[in-house]
Amino acid sequence: MERLLAALDRLGLDVAGTAVLAGDASQRRFFRVTLADGATVVAALYPVGSEDAAARDHAVQRWGAECALPIPAPLGCLDGVTVSADVGEEQLEAVLRDDPAVALAGALDALARFQGCGFDTLPTPPFDAAFFRGELAVFEAQAVPVAGPPGGADFLDRLAARLARHPQRLVHRDFHVNNLMRHAGRVWAVDFQDMRGGPDTYDLVSLLRERAAAAAPIDEGRWCAAAAERLAWPSGWEERYLECAAQRGLKVLGTFLRLGAAGRPGYRAWIPAVAVKTAEALAAIGAPATLRESVGRLREAAGPDPGPGPVAGV
Repeated sequence: MERLLAALDRLGLDVAGTAVLAGDASQRRFFRVTLADGATVVAALYPVGSEDAAARDHAVQRWGAECALPIPAPLGCLDGVTVSADVGEEQLEAVLRDDPAVALAGALDALARFQGCGFDTLPTPPFDAAFFRGELAVFEAQAVPVAGPPGGADFLDRLAARLARHPQRLVHRDFHVNNLMRHAGRVWAVDFQDMRGGPDTYDLVSLLRERAAAAAPIDEGRWCAAAAERLAWPSGWEERYLECAAQRGLKVLGTFLRLGAAGRPGYRAWIPAVAVKTAEALAAIGAPATLRESVGRLREAAGPDPGPGPVAGV
C-alpha cells in the first residue's frame, strides 16, 4: 500500500481514500481511489519487479485510447502502478441476468469498435500457431491424459495451425461478461492489456461461451448471425467459430484448473458449464475420443446441460 500511495502522490493525485477491488487471474491488485475533489480513479498495483510489464500494459492502453476503443482512459503509470479512468462496477454479468438482449447488444456495440480498428501499430504481436499451441499445453498439463493415442496432441497441433490461418481482426482476448462494464450508457472493456490481432470470431466465443454466459439462456445462433452480419465476417465463419470455441474452451479450462490448484477455488465454479460448451465444439469439429473424454470428465459435475444445444447452423 505504501508503494501505491507513493506512486499516486508522485503522479500528482491528491488521495482521500482507497478501497480494494476484486482481482483477476493475474497477480495485480486493484484499488478504487477517491480523490480530494470526490472523483474516483482505478489503480492497478503490479508485483515488485513487474515495472516493465506495467509500462508495457500502459503503452497498450495509450494505444487503445488513441484509437478511441471502449476501454478506460489511461491517466498515468509509475513504479509498477497504473492509473485509469473509473468505468464503474456494474459488470455485464448482472445485466445479462436481468436482460440478456440488452447486455449482448451493448457488448456487440463494443465488439464492433474493436473489430473496426487496425492493429499494425499495436505494441503486442498478433496470435500465431505457436501461441495458440502453448495455451493448449496448459490444458494438457492440467487434464491429462490427452496426448496419447489416437492422436490428441496431433489434433491440438492441427487446431492451433488452423486458428492461425483465420481472418484476423483486433481481439480483446478476454471479452467475457466479467470484463465488460456498463457505464454512462455504454459497454466498456477492462483487462485489455493482452489485446492483439487474432481470429475474427474469437471474442464472440468468449462473450457467449464463458463464465456466466456459458449457462445463460442465450440464443447463441441468433447472436452469432447478428455478429457475422454486422462485423462483415467472410464466409465460413460458422466453422471458424467452432474451431475457436474448441481452442478457447480448452485454454480457459486449463487456466481455471491451474488457478484452482494454486489455491483460487472460485475459478472452479465456472468449469462445468464451460466444459459442456467445449465438449459440444470438440464433437462438432471431430476431435479424437481421448480429448473429448478429458473434457467429459470435467463436465460430469454439471449434471444436465445448462445451456442450449449446439449453435443452429454452426
